[in-house]
Amino acid sequence: MQKMVPRLCLTWDEPYPDHSTIHRAYHKIPIDYLESMLDRVAHLCISEAGWRSGLVAADSTGVETDRYEVVVKPSRRKRCFEAVRRTIHLKYHIIAIIDHLIILKAKITGYRCSDSQTLISMLRRFKAMRGSIFNADRAYDAEPIFKHIYKLGMKPNIKQRNMLKGRLGEGRKRLKHRMKASKEFDEQTYHHRSMIEATFGAEESDEHKLKTRFRTKEHQEKWGQIIAIGWNLKTLNRIRCTKQPKITPKPILHN
Repeated sequence: MQKMVPRLCLTWDEPYPDHSTIHRAYHKIPIDYLESMLDRVAHLCISEAGWRSGLVAADSTGVETDRYEVVVKPSRRKRCFEAVRRTIHLKYHIIAIIDHLIILKAKITGYRCSDSQTLISMLRRFKAMRGSIFNADRAYDAEPIFKHIYKLGMKPNIKQRNMLKGRLGEGRKRLKHRMKASKEFDEQTYHHRSMIEATFGAEESDEHKLKTRFRTKEHQEKWGQIIAIGWNLKTLNRIRCTKQPKITPKPILHN
């Protein structure tokens, strides 16, 4: 930006923005503003695609950092414990519409955070999409998730872990939403969940990949929202371009 702006020959008299200006502005951007911006861009994508209901999925992937931590691991050769340096990774959690790969919610957490607990916090600020199916893998097999998805008017299609019959028998009333979801589970619809990996694959194949140098949690969360906003802007452009040659993308499940 600092190199290209002087070539534009703009008519303003203000100084050109440089890396220091962008750095100071980044500190001032509130996380709530970025979250509302992600909601607005996602709404534009949905309106442009004419999407009403379909497949929604949740997943997470690793994010590289430039920091290291010391971990004590057992050594087979030396038959003792030794300290090893390894790269610290973060987790990038998203909720997306699989039909058009539109990211609805995004969150950055530490690699030790549970996927199910993170999804519960994301669903608390999630708008109801009645008639849609929510796909997820075994990492999201939790009663509060099933309960919240049913409350939002969606059908949970989550792969469940095998549980002991004794525990399952004792907690039938406590796990009633999980029991209901197990009866409605559709294996064929669940296989479409892997399409959300296209979002991660496209980001990881980029020049910068899913890698961040931000150290504070606040800046990491902002970075995660900006990555999702940028993806939705590319998705919006792709949806608009398909309309020029009169190509109508069809959803996986009919409305």
